[in-house]
Formats: sequence, C-alpha cells, structure tokens
Amino acid sequence: MLNELSNVAALIDAEIENDAFPSAVKPEYLRLAVRDYPCHGGKRLRPALLLWSCGLVDGEIDHAISAAAAVEIYHNWTLVHDDIIDNDIVRRGAPTAHVQLAAHAVKYFGTDLVVADKFGRDFAILAGDIQQGWAINMLLKSAERGVPALVTLALCRRMQELVNRELISGEALDVEFPLRGWRNIGSDDVMRMLYLKTGALLRFCAEAGAAIGTGTHDFSEPVITALGEFASSAGIAFQLRDDWLGIFGDFDKFGKSIGADLAEAKPTIMLLKTFELLEEADRKKLESIIGLKEYTTGQIETVQNLMRGSGAEKYVLDKSAELSAKASSILRQFDDNRYRQLLLDLNDFLVSREK
Repeated sequence: MLNELSNVAALIDAEIENDAFPSAVKPEYLRLAVRDYPCHGGKRLRPALLLWSCGLVDGEIDHAISAAAAVEIYHNWTLVHDDIIDNDIVRRGAPTAHVQLAAHAVKYFGTDLVVADKFGRDFAILAGDIQQGWAINMLLKSAERGVPALVTLALCRRMQELVNRELISGEALDVEFPLRGWRNIGSDDVMRMLYLKTGALLRFCAEAGAAIGTGTHDFSEPVITALGEFASSAGIAFQLRDDWLGIFGDFDKFGKSIGADLAEAKPTIMLLKTFELLEEADRKKLESIIGLKEYTTGQIETVQNLMRGSGAEKYVLDKSAELSAKASSILRQFDDNRYRQLLLDLNDFLVSREK
C-alpha cells in the first residue's frame, strides 16, 4: 500500500506543481506561501482515498486526478488557517506559514517582532484564502478530464455544502471548546466536532471518487453513501489516533509539537476520559498542568502516565480500532478488486500510523 501511496503522491505532486493558478499571485512571497504547503510534503491520503474510491467502482482513475489534486489543495488551506488559530510553529518538521512570513517581514522590511507577527498571520490568512480558490478552480478542471459537466458542478456544490460549511463549523467548535471548560463538554460533543472537522473532507473524497467513477451527480445513491460512511468512520478513527499522537507521539516522526493540545486546553476525548476516570488528587494534578505555555519532558511524561494509568489511553485506542473495524466491514460489501484492498490497507494505516 505504501508503494501505491507513493505513486499517488508523485501523481498529485506533478499535478499541483504544474498548475498555473498561483503564478499570477502577487507579491512573490505571498505566491511562495500559497504554493508551500500544497507543493511540499504531506502523505496525500485524501487524494488516494478519492482515486481508489473511483477505482473501487470501476471508474477511470485518470478522470479523477484533478479532483484528487483539488482535495489536497483544499486540505492544505485548512492547515494554514489551523496553524494560525492553534499558534503552531512547526508543520511537517518546518516552520508554519505564518512563522515563515513573519520572518520575511523582519528580514526584508526590518519590522519589530510584534509587527512581524501580525504581518505573518495576516498574509498566511490571505495565502489560505487563495488556496481555497485554487482548490475550487482545480476541481472545475475535472470537466476537462472527461467528468460530465453535471457531475463536476455537483462536486463543486458538494464541496461547499458538505465540506466548507461543515469543516469550518467543526473548527469553530474546536476553538470554542476551551472557553466552555472541559467540565461543560461531553464526549458526544467532541465526536461531533471530529466528524465535522476531519470526517467531512474524507467523506467528500470517497463520495467524489465514487461519483466520478459511476458518472452520477446524485449523492444519495447507495454506493456513494456507503463509501461516505466508510470514510467518515475511518476519518474519526484517524483523528482519535492523531489526538493520541499529540501526547504519545515522537516529535521527529509526528512533525509537530507534542503537547500542543494541552497548551491550548483542548478537550480531546482522551483528556475528557482521563478526567472522568482519575481520582480527585490526580485530577487536580492533571488540571494544574493544562494550559501551560511550554512543557518539559517530565511534565509530558506525567500526563502520559495519568492518561495511561487511568485507562483513557486504552479507551481512545480501542474506540479508534472499533471505528476502523466498522469502516472495513463497509468496504467488504463491495466486490473484491485491487482498489478495495488498497482502501482496506489505508484504513489500517490510519489507525496504526506514527506520524
């Protein structure tokens, strides 16, 4: 599966790299920021999901390449904005977009750090806005690859109705949760947020691949809804794994800060479950560690021990495995072909990855 994923990555890399949409963006440093995340790095999981869903229903993979590149570009604008909201300074082992742009302001305009920080955030927001337009433009090119016009238009509408609206709503809930306080948030609230923030785009990828493969613009078709359910389940399993990696992962593999969710007091399911299961003394100990600006190795180890000892870590990993099993059972309803196996392998990868 990893070799096939590499092949997808090479295909999507070339499609994005050779697309002329960003070439007219001014000034140059904004153009470079627009191209940065989409052109450098990323596992290309979402394009693979779209392409392999198309293949699963015996569709022509070539017809789906523009759509696959579009979802990757779309995913990356959300990362640019997410990094600003989360105050993240590292993405894929390199400085985040707003940090790079702030450094540009200091180097070329001689600004102080306060002005540079605002400049970096402002221009990163603009870069993400342009990337969203780039994604829609790329998706519209599906019509030039043999996708019927009605299907292409339906895909664009579906991206706005399902993905844009729901994904941003999920991000809004994620931002709101810390203000409500962990005592006022339930695991059902967090699961809903995870579906909106992560599952909606993955659902779209599977549905889009199936729609292109079957040539239909009716997203209520059973084949399309089944693949959407597969992707939603896999997506939430993926996010639960991501939350686990945010505490128990290896920085060098994970590519972003370990403990960032703790610093922002994000009520992940693992954190909520830990509070629920701990005795009062340990609960107070954990509460005293949440929301710090920086974390020592010892503090991270304390949190790890509390989460592991309480059983919360096991709960989250088991829940992720349960959702992954549901996703697999949906896939097994389809006829066996190489793309079904690739999707099954991808589903397994999502809940066992280390980065």
